[in-house]
Amino acid sequence: MKNIFIVDDQPDIRQLLEIALKGDGRRLHLLDSGEDALRRAEDISPDLILLDVMMPGGMDGYETVRRLKGNLGTRHCPVIVVTARGQAVDRADALACGADEYVSKPFSIAEIKRTVSGYLC
Repeated sequence: MKNIFIVDDQPDIRQLLEIALKGDGRRLHLLDSGEDALRRAEDISPDLILLDVMMPGGMDGYETVRRLKGNLGTRHCPVIVVTARGQAVDRADALACGADEYVSKPFSIAEIKRTVSGYLC
């Protein structure tokens, strides 16, 4: 069973990603903050994380990626940033923080499925 974290503060985006990715031996964990993702990663070893950049609270997606990649337990977990920030500089910032992939909102279901499948063998 593959554990996938879907981290986004918007319930409708979490639900859309859940619908797109359910099945195929996947256990989806819907989380609404970077802090929650870091806490849950201590108990559940994620195989993949889809992460928004702009989230309210103290930690944005960039900082979440940095912390995930700086932790021995999660540093090898692929992180796909899924964000409304679509400028080239935003993509560069996400990749510089350690993100493995970058998908701009609005995204297509086919694009998400293809991207996720590329990381889950």
